[in-house]
Amino acid sequence: MKNLCKHILILGLIILFGMGNVFAQKAKKKTTRVGVAYFKSDTKIETLVATLRVKEKRYIPLNDAVLTFYSVSDTLKVLLAKIRTDENGQAIFALANNSKIAKDSTGLMAFVVEYEGNSLLKDAKRKITVKQAGLEVSFFQKDTIKFIEIEAKTADPNTQAAPINNLKIKLYIKGTFSLLNFANEKTDKNGIVRVEFPIDMPGDTLGVLTIVAKIEEDDVYGTVESRGEINWGIPVPLVKEKQRGLGDTDAPLWMVYTLITLLSAVWFHYLYVIFMIIKIKLAKL
Repeated sequence: MKNLCKHILILGLIILFGMGNVFAQKAKKKTTRVGVAYFKSDTKIETLVATLRVKEKRYIPLNDAVLTFYSVSDTLKVLLAKIRTDENGQAIFALANNSKIAKDSTGLMAFVVEYEGNSLLKDAKRKITVKQAGLEVSFFQKDTIKFIEIEAKTADPNTQAAPINNLKIKLYIKGTFSLLNFANEKTDKNGIVRVEFPIDMPGDTLGVLTIVAKIEEDDVYGTVESRGEINWGIPVPLVKEKQRGLGDTDAPLWMVYTLITLLSAVWFHYLYVIFMIIKIKLAKL
C-alpha cells in the first residue's frame, strides 16, 4: 500500500512538472508583428510588401518565415500566395491583375497577411484595405510661365476613371542619388494639382530632368508614384576632370620645377662620380 502511494505521488509530481514546463514554454513564446503596405510604381506595377518582425530587446526582422496572403471580402477568404521572408523580413506579393482579388462595390480591395507562428513564436496577422489610384504627370506653358500638372484618378464602381479631390501630392526632382522635394499640394475638385516649374533647377547636358509625383502612405490609396521628363532644366555640361600628375602637360608649375631640380641634382652626382673615377685612373698611370 505504501509503495502504491509512493508511485502515485511520484506520478503526480511528474505530471505537475510536465504541465509546468508546458505552461513555461507557452509563456516564453516571443511576440511577432506583421506590417503590410501597398505600392504602385511609376511603371504601374502593384505590390503588397509585408514585413515580419520578432520582439527581442526591440523588434527585428524575421527571415525565412512563411507569410500567407489572402484576399478577403464579407463572405470569402481566398488564398493568394505563401511567400518566405528575405533577410529584411520582407515578403513581396505582386497583384498583377490577379483574378482571385475581390473588390467591393466602392472599388476597395481588402487583404490579410498571416503568420502562423510555431512553438517559439506567436502568430500574427494584419489586414489592409486599398483602393487603386493613378497619377499622370504633364507639362504646359502659359505665356512665359511653365507649369507642372498632376492628375489623380481612381476607379469608381463603374470602373471608369474618377478624379480624387483633396489628396496630398508630393513633387520631387530626381537627383543622382536621391529625390529633392520641392512641392506639397492637395488636388482640387477635379483631382488636379498645378505647380509652377522651378526655373533654377539644373538638368543634364540637354537640360532634361525627371519630375516624380507621389502619394505617400495614404490610408486609402497607399503609396503611388508616377514620373515625367521635360527639358526645362538648366543644361549642365560634363566637366572633364583634369588628371594632375608628373607626366601630364597640365601638371602644376611648382611640381614641374621641383622635378627638374631633383633630376638635375641626381644627374650631376652621376657625372661627378664618373669624372672622379676617370681622374683616379689617370693619376695611377
